[in-house]
Amino acid sequence: MQRLNKEVHLMKKVISIILVLCMMIPFTGCAFAEEVEAAAFTTIKIPFPDDIENRNSWLTRARYKDSGEVIPLSMYYNDSVYATVPTENADREIEAFVPEAIEFTDNDNSNSDFHHIKMLSRVGVIKGNEKGEANIDDNVTRAEAVAMVMRFLGLSEVAMQGTVRVFDDVTSDKWYYREVLSAYHYGLVKGDSEKTFSPERDVTREEITVMVARALQYAGLRCSQSSAENYADKDKISDWAMDAYEYISRNVVSDYDDTDRDNPVRMINPQKAATRGDVAYILNNTQDDCQMYPSDAAVYYGFDKEMPTIDGSTSTYPFTQAVYSALFRNGQTHEKFPQKHSKSHASYQRLINGEVDMLFASVYPASDILKMAEDKGVELELIPIAYDAMIFFTNKDNPATGLTKEQISNIYVNDAYDNWSEVGGSDALMYPYCRNNDSGSHAQMEKHFLNGNEIHTEVQRETSRTMSDILTDVMDAKTDDPVGYGLGYSIYYYYHNMRWFYPVEEELKLLAIDGVMPTDETIANGLYPLSNNTYVVLRKDTPKDAPARKMAEFMLTEAGQQCVENAGYGRLRKPVEISDDMLFADKVNAQMPTDKNYMFSPMSIKMALALAANGATGETQDQILSALGLTNLDDFNALSKDLIARYSQTDILKLNIANSIWMNKDKTSQNFSEAFKKTATDFYDAEVKSITNSNAVKEINGWVSDKT
Repeated sequence: MQRLNKEVHLMKKVISIILVLCMMIPFTGCAFAEEVEAAAFTTIKIPFPDDIENRNSWLTRARYKDSGEVIPLSMYYNDSVYATVPTENADREIEAFVPEAIEFTDNDNSNSDFHHIKMLSRVGVIKGNEKGEANIDDNVTRAEAVAMVMRFLGLSEVAMQGTVRVFDDVTSDKWYYREVLSAYHYGLVKGDSEKTFSPERDVTREEITVMVARALQYAGLRCSQSSAENYADKDKISDWAMDAYEYISRNVVSDYDDTDRDNPVRMINPQKAATRGDVAYILNNTQDDCQMYPSDAAVYYGFDKEMPTIDGSTSTYPFTQAVYSALFRNGQTHEKFPQKHSKSHASYQRLINGEVDMLFASVYPASDILKMAEDKGVELELIPIAYDAMIFFTNKDNPATGLTKEQISNIYVNDAYDNWSEVGGSDALMYPYCRNNDSGSHAQMEKHFLNGNEIHTEVQRETSRTMSDILTDVMDAKTDDPVGYGLGYSIYYYYHNMRWFYPVEEELKLLAIDGVMPTDETIANGLYPLSNNTYVVLRKDTPKDAPARKMAEFMLTEAGQQCVENAGYGRLRKPVEISDDMLFADKVNAQMPTDKNYMFSPMSIKMALALAANGATGETQDQILSALGLTNLDDFNALSKDLIARYSQTDILKLNIANSIWMNKDKTSQNFSEAFKKTATDFYDAEVKSITNSNAVKEINGWVSDKT
């Protein structure tokens, strides 16, 4: 049994409240705003047992081995079973099992709310009455609500010496005497007044919401945060309960009001009496959504102890979501999980100012950001983690299929064209849209097209303020009389991911650039001329063992690359399997002398031979590929580009790669073709040189010395 020894202490929130005001409203309400007595809970982890079928993993819970008492705050995750228990129980041995649900005599399978009742019956939170009924629609008293919350936490009743009187209406002859006084002792509830608890009064929805929120805080559990703004009657929530509603977030009880069928709304009805079904809904959902446990990868990289503070552009927010989902169960409840990213420009500013630790960035920093960094003495480090590209798009009905880079510069810098016919399209007006200067998309324009210039003032008249705006602006730009089509630009994977929210595929289409369409393949192999990477961006002075550098390292692992894919982006190609390199290494090793010690890098030799293969044809190329054990040179070219991208800009993975190829001008009058030069440069970062016999030794040895 592994104890993570993670003492979870309640974040205390202290506000000044006039006592008279507290006596005018339910003390349960004041309770959420005041301090809760600090409590420590411990997380215990045990392996998922072989004798439980995988199909039952979602039902698996933990129990104390000595008593068989189920632990409500327990669940399966990542081939383990986790349990959050009071520290006093940390040394008790636990085991995994699949608890049975109570078969209530009034069970109604047609009522979806019964699911919550049955799930809580498995862990002993809901037990039913003497007739075996759940009574899902019956109102719950304050005393009953307290008892369920106490069972939910798995807290022991407080030992009492003699009769303790806190509330005049909670006497020792009542069944709820110990539950209410124990909950009061733990700071989970207070009364309607100093001497009155009103145990048999129906608990309201906002009162049970406050009770559960305080229980979660007491156990050190968090829910994903959100505002109550989406509820039509949010103004009816008492001030003392508002924080609790935002703390529990999406797990609060609400009703669907479709009186106005054209404008249905969600209603909280906070003063409404809570039913047993309402209480079950809150407890079961928070049990499932608010327990956060680390994955093995999170523990390995130390993220269970500290996560970096992450920011980025709008388009890269899916990276942050994917990372937290991969590293934690219910990662969205982590205290470092951001509810959104800043925009590109603002996120770079925050990194330079030290407000965040790292960025997920789909664009290179704009010129003013680089100037800001220089002025503040900050050097940025960009570590490629994914493929992406800048793309241009137009209305789907537009007959035009592509643009050249020169034409794009003329459109946006010179305002040179009014009609699509001037760039190879049909006779139709052209409506170009641009992005604001502090956007990541504008930084892409600076990188590829502006060459130090500004977008023409006439084009700036149609500036889209957000990434989604430019999609809808171009959709709406199409005109029939006169015929005209819009033109816009964005990021490839953001554009495709937006198909879930906008009719992108139905109303827009991508344009080829210099004759090459942007696709997953052409972006990955570099043929698409506006290909680039998505990066983890750090300050250069970030320590090697800092969480941000650990995150950069994680993103280059297979698990990290799966996050890239889950975010909807193009993952960098995985390296050739080690077994493949070992086969090649064995071939090389067989040719080496046996009477000497030596060391060589199979990948280095492969890259040199593959570079030569790109310049060969016919039988020569076939023989080189055979020696390398390759069947597809394009795949290896992409691998070479991937390796260089991975290792050229990071201090985490130390590998410097330098390639060159030399032409002996004394032996041939031929020169390297432009196509070969492009392949050598783009995929191997190689220098292509021509020398004579007389200076070959000096030049080549000098180059090696400089690069070593």
